[in-house]
Amino acid sequence: MTEIPLYNRQTRQIEPEVIYQQAVMEFFFGTRPGLLLSELLLKHRWVTELYARQMRSPKSRARISEFIERYQIKVDELERPVDSFKCFNDFFIRKLKPEARPIDREPSHLIAPADSRLIVSELRRETILPVKGRSFTLRELLRDGIADQFTDGLCLIFRLAPVDYHRYCYVDDCTQSPVTVINGYYRSVNPLALWKMLPVFTENQREFCVLHTKNFGEVIHLDVGATNVGRIVQHHREGGSFSRGEEKGYFEFGGSTSILLLKAGVAQIDADIAEHSAKGIETIVRYGERIGQQC
Repeated sequence: MTEIPLYNRQTRQIEPEVIYQQAVMEFFFGTRPGLLLSELLLKHRWVTELYARQMRSPKSRARISEFIERYQIKVDELERPVDSFKCFNDFFIRKLKPEARPIDREPSHLIAPADSRLIVSELRRETILPVKGRSFTLRELLRDGIADQFTDGLCLIFRLAPVDYHRYCYVDDCTQSPVTVINGYYRSVNPLALWKMLPVFTENQREFCVLHTKNFGEVIHLDVGATNVGRIVQHHREGGSFSRGEEKGYFEFGGSTSILLLKAGVAQIDADIAEHSAKGIETIVRYGERIGQQC
């Protein structure tokens, strides 16, 4: 079985990722028939909608206790009792108690928008350095002229596994532009899929906005849909003014990704994250924790 290395900031150790439904993922992204099926079938919207409908069915409640036990979900962090969830998707988009995810309020600190696995790439002109072996350009990612403003900046990729808390926040006090939607496919963001160098970030359904932040200038926040993600839910599609740590939205069932683009010279990423990113190893981070600081 494939092992995906992750850096755990709390233990300062490299540990293997616990992959959701690993045997299934190994088939779809580790065999030729599986890859063919993934490209011909799984990436299409109707497959995602069908699976999402199953996860909203009352019958899916039976999956909750097994999921909690298999992935050691901390039920004491939940805002609601486990038996109050009406279906698996209801549990998947669960809210946590505020004290479970404290927000770093130091203005000069850059925070993570979500519980996730983070890898950081420097931009060379407009090219994002290889992520799991594949490079792509900002114009491919955004399909918008604003990409040119982020030349030589930083690209922060936050990959949310199905076991993660799937709500995400604003990384600083800011005003937000309206959300732009780029229609696309629903390929998996499972690390096994990324290792196969599938064009996930440049062809998947995605949505982005510009955050005019108080401490980090203009930041692009982009959310990427994936296989089995029923919806990307944005609380404020028309934009507005928001505070650091305030919830921006959430992903329904499935693994997903948020990407932050920062301009050159704005922020310095914490040394442990930068060191492991240079080796191609993602770092486990949490919603609201410090991941860097203002330059």
